[in-house]
Amino acid sequence: MQSESNKLRRNAACNLQAALERLDGDADLLSMLITVYQEDSVELLERLKAAVAERDRASAERAAHSLKGLASNFDGFPAVEAALAIETAARQTDWPTMTAGLPMLEQEVSRLRLALADYQQR
Repeated sequence: MQSESNKLRRNAACNLQAALERLDGDADLLSMLITVYQEDSVELLERLKAAVAERDRASAERAAHSLKGLASNFDGFPAVEAALAIETAARQTDWPTMTAGLPMLEQEVSRLRLALADYQQR
């Protein structure tokens, strides 16, 4: 049975404490990375959806890879895993899996955006 802290870590949108530790406690840098995520994640998600709709495998793979990288800055594992699934499907030109994975990725990107916005408002 998983401990309660493991469940929280696995189900959390991100781990900003770990991110801050990797940045040697530089809260300004963390804030800058959050701003980049908030701006770029929306555009990348739109690019990804367009690439899947247009059956542009290379663009879909690039956008999913970029979203994965952005989310990983914050230990945003649910978004990272959702983006990785689409990136992997894109490498395999698996359109049904890419299409099916988009709603989960949208949900996790949104959840991470809300968690980051909440942090910035504190």
